[in-house]
Amino acid sequence: MFVFGSPISITKRIADVEAELTKKRAQAAEVLASCRGLEAELAALRAGLGHEGDLVGVARTEAILAVLRQADEFLSPTGVVASLHASRRNDDARSVTATLDHLLKQGKVVKVGRGRYLAG
Repeated sequence: MFVFGSPISITKRIADVEAELTKKRAQAAEVLASCRGLEAELAALRAGLGHEGDLVGVARTEAILAVLRQADEFLSPTGVVASLHASRRNDDARSVTATLDHLLKQGKVVKVGRGRYLAG
């Protein structure tokens, strides 16, 4: 059989297409998570979380839990950082990721997929 001018077996082509589809689905999931992070940031800004004092001075764990509770759906660590920054906090991605891991171990957040979290 010839596909696109090259001899190839149907089985090999099926495997190639399945692999490419899996790759594209993973990319789409990453884009969707990024969009949801932006949506959460926008919602936080519209809800007034961007006003100084709302999460400033609150412990990082509590601030992250507040952000996750405000979100309509799961957030990536990047989305959490964006929401924290909208609340005039300066938490970095590494600290947020470590805190999410800590909260996960405590059962206070739920990991619903690779890099996707919800308040527990």
